[in-house]
Amino acid sequence: MSTTIPFIIERVFTSPQVIFINGALSTVRPEFTIINQNHPRFEDAARSLADESVLHVYKAVFYNIPVQVKPSQEVFCVTRGAYIGVVAGWENALNCVLGVPGAVHYRVDSIAIGEEKVRIAIDEGYIEMVEPWASPDL
Repeated sequence: MSTTIPFIIERVFTSPQVIFINGALSTVRPEFTIINQNHPRFEDAARSLADESVLHVYKAVFYNIPVQVKPSQEVFCVTRGAYIGVVAGWENALNCVLGVPGAVHYRVDSIAIGEEKVRIAIDEGYIEMVEPWASPDL
């Protein structure tokens, strides 16, 4: 028995073609900017965007805020990791810090408190997105 495929896949996209970036605090009305693949910071934004998150920007630094926090989930702030920002649940926090030397993360009481801590870390220069297992000593 033979099978005919009625179409040809010409291109497979591994990243989105556009990214929505919120320039406002998560507690106020969103101020979205849409960037496409031709934007000079598109690759940085695509690399920064974690699953199930809205990408925010503050002082040209991208960070994540979760779309939803389930009632039983804890909230974590990650200021040095593979992804930075606020994440819902230990599993997501672990995905941000696993394999990152010197990863910095801690539990917070709410998304708003976590976002405040992220922005303070940006202001003070203590925030860093790091490739997992990337260390000058390795």
